[in-house]
Amino acid sequence: MTTVVHRVDVDADAEKVFDEVADLRTETLWNPAARRIDLLTREPIGVGSRYAGSWLGLGRGTAEVVAFERPGHWRTRCAFRGLAVDLVGDVVPDGRACRLTLTIDLSASPPLRPLLPVMALVLRVAGRGNMRRLERLLTMPGV
Repeated sequence: MTTVVHRVDVDADAEKVFDEVADLRTETLWNPAARRIDLLTREPIGVGSRYAGSWLGLGRGTAEVVAFERPGHWRTRCAFRGLAVDLVGDVVPDGRACRLTLTIDLSASPPLRPLLPVMALVLRVAGRGNMRRLERLLTMPGV
């Protein structure tokens, strides 16, 4: 398994940050690699919510929320052909702002395992821009 961690301090309410980022559909607003993400189950989002989507470089995949503790923690398990991705989100309030930490755990089938370090590098580099876009989105008025 390979792990990539991204953190950003957001000048926004923890509940707002949690609600926006824990819903995987919003990823298309801040991650250019997220092409389309659809909710397959009914709202509200919570444990058992499932998604289907497509990501540049990964192709089509599915995801399921396996932990959901508003407003501080969630875990979404994503499955692609030969690749499993656990996305863990943690939101820690700090006065009127908060810190968002996104931890991405990658595991792959044997043929893809040699590619994990490259995938992690790509996620680290792309993640910097993604986190800047996400912070701008979360601090826009009306969002």
